[in-house]
Amino acid sequence: MDYMVLNDFEKLSDVSPETIKKYEDKLPSEWIEFWKAYGYGSFMNGYFRVIDPDVYKDFYKESTLKLYKQEPVPVIVTAFGDIIAFITTFKDGKLKWSLECAYYRYMRNNFFLPSLDHFFKGLCSLEAYGNEEQYTFIKYSEAVDKLGEPEYDQCFGYDPILTKRSKEKLSDLRIVDTKDYLKAVFEQNGRIEDLMPDGKTIDVSYAAKKEKKPKRVIVDNPYELKPINEPALKFDNLNFKLCIIQVLMYEKELLKPKFDIYEFAKCYPPREINIDDEGYDPIKPAIEYFKKLEIPSSLAPEIEEIIMDGGDDIYGQIYPFWDGEDDYFDLKRVSDAELSQFPNLKLIQLINSPENLSKTLISRLKKHGIEIKE
Repeated sequence: MDYMVLNDFEKLSDVSPETIKKYEDKLPSEWIEFWKAYGYGSFMNGYFRVIDPDVYKDFYKESTLKLYKQEPVPVIVTAFGDIIAFITTFKDGKLKWSLECAYYRYMRNNFFLPSLDHFFKGLCSLEAYGNEEQYTFIKYSEAVDKLGEPEYDQCFGYDPILTKRSKEKLSDLRIVDTKDYLKAVFEQNGRIEDLMPDGKTIDVSYAAKKEKKPKRVIVDNPYELKPINEPALKFDNLNFKLCIIQVLMYEKELLKPKFDIYEFAKCYPPREINIDDEGYDPIKPAIEYFKKLEIPSSLAPEIEEIIMDGGDDIYGQIYPFWDGEDDYFDLKRVSDAELSQFPNLKLIQLINSPENLSKTLISRLKKHGIEIKE
């Protein structure tokens, strides 16, 4: 094999003849040849670690919920404790292999790539080589700069261990023993869910199937959206609409009812929303509410300035535990049609970082006579 990502392969040991013989009919011939040529070790700046399947096989089988018959064979562990395994299928009378990845951090299992060649060629592309965005939200290079590179049998782990609703933070990373850490994750979170080939998760919570709950009946729901029976403002970009709602609903208190996520959570008909569990991500029902909310055109003259701030009330209603460290609410675009509805808007202060401040946005705002404060 001659792939660029293997140029920095750091060999730990040979793969024993016994292991090769044991797996020569259970793994693709390309992987057997890879074992013979490279052995166990790490590559891509230490991010991927080639492992002995027997070390992780029993744990992988116990910790992942599988609804198909094939028995996966783990062959790689990443520097974040993800396990990549081969799975076999029979197609047209022939044995086929593909790769799957168990993301223990996120409690998800994902069909990864259709072949070993796809895996290595993908890593050799300019988009993949040198960064790990395909495998983690916290970049490996940033973690190494902060903590150093883990040893072969170590990985970056989170303290506290992530739950399904936790937010990844670089400050929570530690260098830990890989096997001990994965066992601790499994003990806390249980089996990880399976992801079917069509991208839909199986309707299972770890080992138990969920029962569908009847839709709740909310009497006098203050957040039931009704037609306003007058001309409404039109929006192409949600983040701009949120700016308008912030002014009209929370600053001038002209748009009612004043949305409160905790009250809304109790009144949401399909189910009660658990803010403590779900507030670490944008809450989709709240997003849908604001998308559908009609705003009377008669209120447009009230918009004279927009002062965006990470602590604005509107953001806390959608993303209760947002830490302001990403660009989720940045105003990245706004249309001429949207701006033309607000003739009195003369000033806007943005929360965008410089790299997220496009020339198109700046020129469009200036075109409508709007002063920009950064």
